[in-house]
Amino acid sequence: MKAKILIVGGGAMGTCVALHAARRCDPLREPVVLIEKDHLGAGSSGRNAAIVHHGYSDRAMAGMARDALKVYGTMKANTGRSVGYRNTGVLLLAGTDQERIAQLERDVSMQRELGINVRLVKGAQMRGIMPGIEVTGDAVGAWQTAGGFVDPARTIASFAALARAAGASTRIGVSGPKVIVEKGRAVGVETSDGIFEAPNVVLTTGPWTPAICRELGVELPLSVARTQECFLQMPKPEEGEEEDDDSFASSEFETRFVPDPLDQMPVAHPVLVDYETRVHARCEPGHGRTRFGRLDFDESDIVSGPEAVDGNVDEQVVNDLRERAIRRLPIYRDQKSLGGHSAWATLTPDRLPIVGKVEGIKGLYVVAGLTGNDFHLAPSIGEGMAQMIVGQPVSAFVPEAFSPGRFG
Repeated sequence: MKAKILIVGGGAMGTCVALHAARRCDPLREPVVLIEKDHLGAGSSGRNAAIVHHGYSDRAMAGMARDALKVYGTMKANTGRSVGYRNTGVLLLAGTDQERIAQLERDVSMQRELGINVRLVKGAQMRGIMPGIEVTGDAVGAWQTAGGFVDPARTIASFAALARAAGASTRIGVSGPKVIVEKGRAVGVETSDGIFEAPNVVLTTGPWTPAICRELGVELPLSVARTQECFLQMPKPEEGEEEDDDSFASSEFETRFVPDPLDQMPVAHPVLVDYETRVHARCEPGHGRTRFGRLDFDESDIVSGPEAVDGNVDEQVVNDLRERAIRRLPIYRDQKSLGGHSAWATLTPDRLPIVGKVEGIKGLYVVAGLTGNDFHLAPSIGEGMAQMIVGQPVSAFVPEAFSPGRFG
């Protein structure tokens, strides 16, 4: 099979690159093809908490997150497809530590310069925003009204459906990718389904990226961390029967004139990003639960690769997350534990993603090291990568900031 642009990996990044590339290419003369070894969203982005907010200290990342929220907030009106976006607002809590407060104040000032609606709040205001939260009067946080979460499976399915509508092809069940390089240029990928010929190859393969690149003699400074989350029963579960998110996410019909079931389900509270207890919390109304995860990758195990992650969660981690959750939100003290899961995140030394051309191999591009920020960055990276590949000026992100060559 031949393609103008071949994308390897069907998560949030891969499907978003396919969407923006297809919009810039003629489907007959310049086909865009995406291949995935499992179902779309089977990798790390499918298990992602998919919290979306602007709370970055890095200016470029904050701007990209701002643009992503605009995309998610208008997706249904503009395309007729739901991504399960819930604008709950996001509370970023620094607590009482003066160093953290000073950093938060700097972040808020920068974010407001970017046109982001965010303000500093004290303890009493936070208790009004999130009733039942345990904070002292002198605690400081930042409240972002334009933020919340998306449904990861639904978002990936919508990106893929829109990509196909623009002329792209998606092929699942294609495993074992090996990039073919001839005379210093990528010319395709060898797979279990044969060879896909393409002068432009984009690797959005998450934790599999280091091994694929290593076969080409390319070393990228990527490490793989095992992340774990626990689920607690949401204090105010929705009424009525729960919806099957997976079946809805895989549907092909438009939802422009169909009420999204997730829009009708109440959430117990806004998203919480707690820099003091180092935990994030976001409700999952479709499952009647709230998911809690650690913010620090320093608390995660660095593993040899994604094969070392079995999807289970350690009991010790569940107990630790539950204790942290109750400390901040006592309302969860009597809520049932509903298990948890583990996934993986690919990290770079500076915690910024690697996006762009692989030095020394023409036609090979990589998107990796997202540090769990897949849904914050996918719309901007998808558009910017498409611009880069077709030779347009890259306006969706700053290429120098994320260049694979920045590490030397």
